[in-house]
Amino acid sequence: MKTHIKSKYIWGVGAILLIALIGSVYSYAQLTDSTSNTLQSPSFETSDSSLPDKNDYMINDQENRIINRYVCLDKDWERPYCDDYSQWLLNLELYPDGHDVRYYNGMLKSNASRINVGVLKMDLVGTFNSNGKEVSADLQQCADACMRLWAEYLWEKKQYSKIHFKGGNGFVYEYAKWAEGYRVHFDKNWHASWRKDAQLDYGYTCFRKYLSLVFMYCGTLTLAHELKKIAATDVRPGDILIYGGSPGHALTVMDVLRNKKTGQLRVMFSQSYMPAQEIEILTSPDDDYAPWFTIDIEHKPWVNSPQWYFDFNKGSCFRRWVGR
Repeated sequence: MKTHIKSKYIWGVGAILLIALIGSVYSYAQLTDSTSNTLQSPSFETSDSSLPDKNDYMINDQENRIINRYVCLDKDWERPYCDDYSQWLLNLELYPDGHDVRYYNGMLKSNASRINVGVLKMDLVGTFNSNGKEVSADLQQCADACMRLWAEYLWEKKQYSKIHFKGGNGFVYEYAKWAEGYRVHFDKNWHASWRKDAQLDYGYTCFRKYLSLVFMYCGTLTLAHELKKIAATDVRPGDILIYGGSPGHALTVMDVLRNKKTGQLRVMFSQSYMPAQEIEILTSPDDDYAPWFTIDIEHKPWVNSPQWYFDFNKGSCFRRWVGR
């Protein structure tokens, strides 16, 4: 925020009032993240020993998998989950260290070094023209990135019947029907229905066309209603931190560390944003820019991510995919 105050010399009480005004403006500016229009929480100084110290972890920029690049050195912390989706997420490939986040149109994201500690080596789903060619589009935003990861995992594991997302009108976009050749048609009142228009196709290009459709009609608001709410103490990789709204925001939990002595949690998040961008691994501004966020909802009912403040007293929560 830039504030220009023009004034003549003001004596006595006037000078005091001017100083007070400048102090108020400065305090407000401190609350606003320069990388986002979202109002951020105030920073709180703390001596809490649960916060990660730079000596507690190592970022090995020579490794290209999440599980190997971000290493916790403190033996009191462990990764408590070894289910298949958790391991799939941890083994996703990252771009080499120093890769700049790009938007769907190829432009670079500014100030990204204060937002992320890595970028997933995964392209963006676009739209498809009448010739069936995929073109770049402002499509894969925040909730879409969460759906993309879950759908990619299920598609790779051939669990096709679990790939489905509910739109705003309650219509369920089922991948299995899409792959069988059915397509979605809307009537004049925008009521959706399936119609057999194509041949059976479980190939990857057809799968991307399905995702392109889903990203157009599903978002944070629909996703929040579709997922089941869970306690913050039960969070695991693959869960979603979400505020469902217009606008809203959603992050995917990529990694969870649990303290074997205290039960304290640290969580790693990924996000896309607006406009559509590559999926990045976030850094925690409240935890000395570590790759994990300290989660303690009982005493601190918020998560202050670099571009969104999730307030658990105002609708934000952790949610899980149905069927996990």
